[in-house]
Amino acid sequence: MKIRGVLFDAGNTLIRVRPGVGNVYAAVAARHGVTIDGAALDPLFQAEFRRRRSDFVRDVSRPHSAARERAWWGGLVEAVFRAAGAWEAFEGVFEEFFRELYETFERPEVWEVFPDVEPCLDTLAAGGLRLGVVSNWDSRLHAVLGGLGLARRFDCVLTSAEFGAEKPDPSIFREAALRLGLRPEEVVHVGDLVREDLEGAVSAGMDALLLDRTCGRLPSGPARVCDLREVPARIERPAKR
Repeated sequence: MKIRGVLFDAGNTLIRVRPGVGNVYAAVAARHGVTIDGAALDPLFQAEFRRRRSDFVRDVSRPHSAARERAWWGGLVEAVFRAAGAWEAFEGVFEEFFRELYETFERPEVWEVFPDVEPCLDTLAAGGLRLGVVSNWDSRLHAVLGGLGLARRFDCVLTSAEFGAEKPDPSIFREAALRLGLRPEEVVHVGDLVREDLEGAVSAGMDALLLDRTCGRLPSGPARVCDLREVPARIERPAKR
């Protein structure tokens, strides 16, 4: 089956936070009179996010609303600062702090596009392939990609929050293929996580490529790429699992 479309994961595939989630939290907190070490917040954020992420789709998507997304993130951010022992410092200012923080992650200045992204997309688009994004993200992803100049490059952007299921559920991959006007077997998905991206896409009937920019984080194999600029050549011989 000829490949006619390529889907991409977003976080750590197309874009990443700069200079890190904890540092962004600390910078915004400082503007509201709270001083805290951003590096110390990173592991607390990761731990709290892992603890809560299984409830994300249930809490924000049934039914989906921007207000439910905001409330979910508000609870997570509060938990992070409680774990850091800094919650009392936000007395009287948390709502204003959180409003700014939430909006900050919607703006392009805290995001970085990986340098291999645009060359990859240019080559794929020149070859006539349809392109999309499928991501476990909330609806702010549209604004993020728009602000970074990437949204116009994709024929569809599908988030788990809006769809109501998240990777590796095969339904979100199949929906993304449908929005590209293609069958799953005509699509390759590219992402950086084994379960969510590689296994999820394959379970939906797609081929998949697994991104490992370190060329050492994941085992080598026919599905691995170390740079997105490898993708255009590899989709001629994708490594289905």
